[in-house]
Amino acid sequence: MKYIILVILIFYTFGYSNELEKNQLENAQEIKKSESSQQNGQNHQQIDINNSFITKNEYGKMLYNNPRGIGCNACHGNDARGKKIVDFKQETKDKKVYNCSLVAPNIKDIDYQTFSTKVNTKKNPNMKFEKEQVCEKLIYNANVMPTYFLVEDEIEAIYYYIQNLK
Repeated sequence: MKYIILVILIFYTFGYSNELEKNQLENAQEIKKSESSQQNGQNHQQIDINNSFITKNEYGKMLYNNPRGIGCNACHGNDARGKKIVDFKQETKDKKVYNCSLVAPNIKDIDYQTFSTKVNTKKNPNMKFEKEQVCEKLIYNANVMPTYFLVEDEIEAIYYYIQNLK
């Protein structure tokens, strides 16, 4: 019985080490792709995340789908191109009715600096709106975008995943 358990442990360890080597190889290949695309004139930011048990893409996908509660995909879509979340009507004190739409923006085609800033930025409480901007003011003050308190490595991983979506 001891020998059977020992054999099982050896096979398990061997299988785990092969999986680890495979993931490390995938990470190395992604880095080489990024370097070669930079040499070919494409400007992709290289992100160095040392998560040897999962690839950068897997880590970013995991965070995009569920960073800490509601995933980015719930509002921005599985393709990160944004989508309409809801249509609603708002009636003002003077009985004027406004037809409003809450739309999550496309985050696939923005630069890293803008993306990083928007992820963890708080709303400006002193933002001013014109009287007829009822919908914009409601949506802005609703603070729809959750604050996830992501660290820079997590933001970079999500951005990497989004940029590599097909």
